[in-house]
Amino acid sequence: MNLFALDASTTAVGWAVFVDGEYGYSGVYVPVHEHWWIRIHKFGVFLQAQIQGEGIETVAYELATGHHGNVRTDRLLGAVEYEARTCVWQAPWPVQFLAVTASQVRATECHKKNLAYAAAVKGAPLHSNAKLAGDEADAIGVGLAALKVLKEEEWGQRA
Repeated sequence: MNLFALDASTTAVGWAVFVDGEYGYSGVYVPVHEHWWIRIHKFGVFLQAQIQGEGIETVAYELATGHHGNVRTDRLLGAVEYEARTCVWQAPWPVQFLAVTASQVRATECHKKNLAYAAAVKGAPLHSNAKLAGDEADAIGVGLAALKVLKEEEWGQRA
């Protein structure tokens, strides 16, 4: 199973690919700074290319839970999530959209406040920009959290 994990915002998108339950590779997509709606559209184009190019079967997405300080930020994060869901729905084959929460990501120990752990999972340094390294770390954590959810669902079906 190919899983594409996302820690998405309007300014940077941490992403990670997992193949057959194992970490594959990761990075950060940074759209050129233009109007927010153009950045979100470019994120959608990027996500569609990844789904099709990698044969993705599941897109794991960290939900923007909580209050982010102002309504505009919450609205923009909702627009990013909507774009991600739209890309999944429009995929040329069935792709599962799997939402995980920040607490599920933190439970993996792989997140922006534990960059050393994320770099160990990656087996290489994270992005050279500290903020973007945090986005990449969170994306790896999203993937690990999603794999845990999928494993629990699998075990539940076997019971």
